[in-house]
Amino acid sequence: MERRIWTLATITLALMLAMTVFSPRLFAEGDLNGKNEKSTEQYIQQLTYTFYLLMQNYVDETDPEVLFDGAMSGMLDSLDDPYTVFVQDLFLQDLNDTTSGQFGGVGLYIATEIYDEENPRGRLPYVRVVSPIEGTPAYKAGIHAGDYIYEIDGETAEGYTSDEVSDKLRGRAGTSVNVTFLQEGGIKYNVDIKRAVIEIPTIKYETIDEIGYVRIIEFTPYTAERFEQAVRQFLKSDCTSLIVDVRGNPGGLLDSVVDVADYFFRDGVIVSTKSRVESENEVFEAKRGVLVPEEWPVAVLIDQGSASASEILTGALKDRDRAVIIGSTTFGKGSVQQFLRLDDNAIKMTTARYYTPSGVNIDQTGIEPDIPVEGHELGEEEFESYKVLIEENRIGVFVRNNSTPSPSEIDRFIADLAKEDIILDDYYLRVMIQNEVNRRLDNPPVYNLEYDDALKRAVEEVRK
Repeated sequence: MERRIWTLATITLALMLAMTVFSPRLFAEGDLNGKNEKSTEQYIQQLTYTFYLLMQNYVDETDPEVLFDGAMSGMLDSLDDPYTVFVQDLFLQDLNDTTSGQFGGVGLYIATEIYDEENPRGRLPYVRVVSPIEGTPAYKAGIHAGDYIYEIDGETAEGYTSDEVSDKLRGRAGTSVNVTFLQEGGIKYNVDIKRAVIEIPTIKYETIDEIGYVRIIEFTPYTAERFEQAVRQFLKSDCTSLIVDVRGNPGGLLDSVVDVADYFFRDGVIVSTKSRVESENEVFEAKRGVLVPEEWPVAVLIDQGSASASEILTGALKDRDRAVIIGSTTFGKGSVQQFLRLDDNAIKMTTARYYTPSGVNIDQTGIEPDIPVEGHELGEEEFESYKVLIEENRIGVFVRNNSTPSPSEIDRFIADLAKEDIILDDYYLRVMIQNEVNRRLDNPPVYNLEYDDALKRAVEEVRK
């Protein structure tokens, strides 16, 4: 009883504190006649009354923590914002692990989205893979950006939030988790993924003849420094142009991407953020001076796995005519979140949206390329063949048995597939095989010009 009274007192104090902290700013944005402020007080009174009513009169003795967690989750869910969520204490440790640069898990960046097997615009929520982290167990298992998490250890993941999925995927390094993934068109495939300590990579770079090629994997505290090292090496190598690849880049730190973008401009806007609280609006401008020579042609590679901070860089370079954008439309995350601690829990809340230099917010729409380079378009017959390959993991099995397959072994494998009426475009099949081979290498090549159409087009453009 004493614990219940103390918990209730804590909750009441938290509500009073929330009103003290947020009222002067947020309530001031309401109607001037005070109507919103009055109704807010009434809602809080009713919420408090209902809480006490359930504690004292519900047929079964009720845990106040359960009521509190349910009320908080329901309140934030009503905003219909997948990035505004109630974060319980078990997730906060995950957050600390992630921001420190390494954590235990399978290596997926995820976000809550809506998917329906029969109607993609329906209302069944599943968590979607934004991108696998390069070199991690999920990456090596062949998980793709855009796949949906359908089941975890045999239990449906329908209705799970990204935090709930994250909690189930994480665990002690060396243990395994069984996950069923869902792709557009109803394709399902199942994999056992062994958890590992995940280290967040940031940049890889190489030269393609006279072109500097840099792939930004994620924007971390070290990205700007590594990007500067790459460009200085390109300058020493007599490069005359630059390709920046942010495909599969899920984002990262705002300060990091601003610092990278700053290397392209002498001055002017890189990105701006706008909030309901006017004093928290910010405009980020270039300040440090140009590192990438202004006469260098620049191309940026994007895809549906390019999100958040990678879209900020893309938007700045596109809006200010500093680069040609090549690939497919980006993910579309144009909002800013903050964590607000509540004792052992927290609220992750969308507090602002960011805007490209031309004043565009790309949330839920993404950035379209100047030059579209889409993947192979599957016909109906090809789709059925593709479905068999994915669901039966035929390519994965082939590469597992032939870690570095020779051209003749690949030719024979494709011929064997054709005998089973599994027919796909020959080039597309070879791309899938090469990607599977690279995923399994400890040190995969930085780029593969033979099987990367978007990169081929970027090379053509900067050489013009």
